[in-house]
Amino acid sequence: MALGSNMRPGSATVSTSGQEQNVPKHPGFDAAIDKLGGSVYSALAPRIATLKGELYPLHIGDTWKDPGPGMSWKDTPDNGVDRPHRYSNPAGINELLDDLIIKVRERNQLDIEGPGNITVTAGATGALYVAARATVCAGDEVMILAPYWPLVGGIAVTVGATAVEVPILHRSFDADELNRVLEQTVTDKTAAIYLNTPSNPVGVVFDEAKLAVVAEFAKRHSLWIWSDEVYEDYVFEGAHLSIGRMAPERTLTAFSFSKAYGMAGYRCGYLVGPKDAISRARKALTYVWYSTPTPSQLIAREAIKNSADWVVAARKSYQEMGYWSADRLGLARPHGSTFLFLDATKYLDDRGLTGFLLDCIEDNIILAPGSSFGPSFGNWVRICYTSVPPEVVKRGIEKLAKRLGR
Repeated sequence: MALGSNMRPGSATVSTSGQEQNVPKHPGFDAAIDKLGGSVYSALAPRIATLKGELYPLHIGDTWKDPGPGMSWKDTPDNGVDRPHRYSNPAGINELLDDLIIKVRERNQLDIEGPGNITVTAGATGALYVAARATVCAGDEVMILAPYWPLVGGIAVTVGATAVEVPILHRSFDADELNRVLEQTVTDKTAAIYLNTPSNPVGVVFDEAKLAVVAEFAKRHSLWIWSDEVYEDYVFEGAHLSIGRMAPERTLTAFSFSKAYGMAGYRCGYLVGPKDAISRARKALTYVWYSTPTPSQLIAREAIKNSADWVVAARKSYQEMGYWSADRLGLARPHGSTFLFLDATKYLDDRGLTGFLLDCIEDNIILAPGSSFGPSFGNWVRICYTSVPPEVVKRGIEKLAKRLGR
């Protein structure tokens, strides 16, 4: 039987025992989504599921600390908002936007006009996704300083762009070398550059000179800057600086309540930038999640107003744990964030990193594989020293240190 008018689009004709049959064919999938990696633990999950005794889940990028007073869903305030179970403004609750304007002006020294420069988002992941939707097109390239936060490469791919790794953060470099590497990487297809300070996974904090290099580079090549500043509250040496001060007309900055206040499950963040970009980001988010959950925004207001002591205590705890872990493993002390990045090359055998990860799992230690943080880092592992209470982290780090022969 030949293809005729009675066949559906996406169907095919096959022959079985000499007879042709009209068999429906699946319409297919998005090629961009097919490029994304699946779970990095799919091969290891069965073994992890069988573990007994105390676990050391040092792969999870989160905090063990519970949110402070007023920052729990159990005591969600209404803040005068009528019926918080209803939709809120897609851009964010007006009162929260007002609080954020004050915060970014005073703490980040970003000279913004008003609420048109901010939109509340479903975490920093949502912020960076709508930033990508607003600023790059299919076929564009996004330069990503690496090693990088794992999801940003996928965000670029899902909007049709190409993620271009710029491996430099894992080693010492000065402003001149940074500029040289950037100029060697940029092409006429480059539309944006992503940086994360303090850095996940290496704990690097960009100083004024390095931020100036990125800002001037972006201006020379007419690029957008995606600045991921979710760990701004966790700087152990120096001070956190926002690149948006240097290039406000082209910088989109993502902030998060997840990392700052231990509220990852509430999915609340915000994006700051020029009005024309933010208006487009708001359009994009309307078609993805419409509005950030109202209770999460109410809790976020409480965090901004009442969390200063909680953040100070968390930073002190994180710094102590980060320094202790780095010293025990023979790594450089982190300048910020909540991670260490370990080159495991000399500990690998013919099984590669998977074998090393499996050996660690035998000690109930779970680490994040470096390939998640960029193609150049297949022999590295990330360690989060805040995922479980300090005493548990210490026992896990001791086991890891012994496995490394330290």
